[in-house]
Amino acid sequence: MVPEDDLEVSAIGGGERVVAMNPEPAVPQHRRGPSIRSWRRRGDHLALAFRAATLITRRLPDRTRYGLADIGGYGAHLLLRDRAEVALQNYLVFTGGDRQEAVRLTRRAFRNYARTVMDFLVLEKLLEGVLSGNPRPETAALEVQLSRGRPVIVVTPHFGNWDLGAAVTASCGRQVHAVADQFGPPAVDELVREARERVGVRVIPSGPASARQALRALRQGDVLCLAADIDKTGQGVAVRFLGRTVFLPGGPATLAIRTNATLIPGYVRRLHGGRHEAALWPALVPPSTGPTEERVRLLTQSIAESFEAMIRLDPSQWFAFHRLLQARPTSGATC
Repeated sequence: MVPEDDLEVSAIGGGERVVAMNPEPAVPQHRRGPSIRSWRRRGDHLALAFRAATLITRRLPDRTRYGLADIGGYGAHLLLRDRAEVALQNYLVFTGGDRQEAVRLTRRAFRNYARTVMDFLVLEKLLEGVLSGNPRPETAALEVQLSRGRPVIVVTPHFGNWDLGAAVTASCGRQVHAVADQFGPPAVDELVREARERVGVRVIPSGPASARQALRALRQGDVLCLAADIDKTGQGVAVRFLGRTVFLPGGPATLAIRTNATLIPGYVRRLHGGRHEAALWPALVPPSTGPTEERVRLLTQSIAESFEAMIRLDPSQWFAFHRLLQARPTSGATC
């Protein structure tokens, strides 16, 4: 049988014939292994470093792990000046316009983000600690909806440890899906996806097909986790958020209304002593009447207000390294 890669289909008259392009070679053909260039393009060298970092980090005490993260976070704050300035502008709302205090807050945020990256390398260990530790995760709002057989959308900002939050959600016994961007080159992204799947989170790659896959998951009665505080296109919904009128993604509210799914805000944040607090808040109730566009706007505004309340618990754990796209206030916007 001829391998499919070695076939050519060519039209002859009204029919087709299959022509073998590589008939039985007299001399064995030796394929070359992957080139150094393709190896680097796939990120296999970074994946190897990722595996090594994971093995090493798992053996480190929390104090050492966070100490290394702090060094990396402070270095990133110094080197990534454009990102640091964007974050500073976002944090000014928490400091009453005091720029020096906003600089200190920005520095702590970079440190906390580095700690979150290091925590990802020990995600399974952290999950065990959260589920067995004190305080216990607040998941009653989710469990009530699951007992009713309802599909659920859990929304969170880029606050605290959203990967750990998705893992806590998965511990409630329902299949959990999370929409996520590709993390680095393909070889590294594969390792990140495998780590998420080991804690019960099935990844939906962001892109043109993600909405269709998310709809399918909800129609199956599963749980969908979405980080929804970044709108990169300016095509989202205009809401009041942290004192400004900005765009936030309208996808969570649209999906909830379209599928009759329950929408629950949630977060996981780091406490002192390496502990974590996990909480799923009461479900947001969408308007039952009115035009769909207005219902989406009102529900997205409720999401924004929940996010703001979470972020104010500890602004240094909100990783606001992105620009909040400004929008003109609409006639229906709340203030």
